[in-house]
Amino acid sequence: MKKKEYLSAGEAARVLGVSVKTIQRWDKAGLLPVIRTATNQRRIPVDAIHQLLNAPGKSLRCAIYARVSSAKQEQEGDLTRQVEHLQQVASERGYQVVARIQEQASGLNEKRKGLKRLFHLIDHQEIDLVLIEYPDRLVRFGYDYLEETFGWKQVRIEVVEPPKAQTPTEELVADLLSIVTVFSGRLYGSRAKKVRTCVSNALKDCLKVVEADGTDR
Repeated sequence: MKKKEYLSAGEAARVLGVSVKTIQRWDKAGLLPVIRTATNQRRIPVDAIHQLLNAPGKSLRCAIYARVSSAKQEQEGDLTRQVEHLQQVASERGYQVVARIQEQASGLNEKRKGLKRLFHLIDHQEIDLVLIEYPDRLVRFGYDYLEETFGWKQVRIEVVEPPKAQTPTEELVADLLSIVTVFSGRLYGSRAKKVRTCVSNALKDCLKVVEADGTDR
C-alpha cells in the first residue's frame, strides 16, 4: 500500500491537536506549506506535519481550571492561591498555559461559565490537557465519565493532588458529605453550619459502627 504523502486540513488538525481554523490561519500566514487540489481543497505534506510534531521546544497546551464553592473562600484568597499553585506546576512540567479559568460556583452547577468555556476549548481542540488540584474542583460527581469524554477529543486531565485510596464505605461517606455540603450551602449562616455538622457527625458514627463490625457494604 502506497504511503500517504498529503493530509487534508481536518486530518492534519487531528494529528497536530489543533483546530481546522488554526490550520487555515497558519496557511494564510505562510507558516505551513499547503498545496491546493483542483477543487481548491487544502493538502498538507506529511513531512511538514512530522517536522512540527518533532520541533524542539514543542510543549503541551494547558488549561488551568480552579474553582471554589463560596464567596467567602474567594474573599479569603483560596481561589487565587489555587491558580498560583496550578501555574507553578504547569511551569515545572513545561506546559504552555493557554487558558486560566477560575470561578466561584457550586460543583453541582452544570451551567458554570468557566466549565462551558473549558468545553469550548476542548471542542475546538485548542488545548491538550486540563490541570486541576483535585477531581472535585472540576466536578462533584461523574469525574470518571468526564475524563473519558475529554479523552475522545485527545485531551487528558491531570490532577495535581490525587485523592488517597479509600474503602467503599469511606467513598460512600465522602459522597454523602459532598451532597450535604453542596445543598446545605444554599441555606444561610448558622443554620447551614448546623445541618452540615449534624449530618457529618451522624455519617462518621455510622462509619465507625461499620468498621467495628468488619462489614463493608
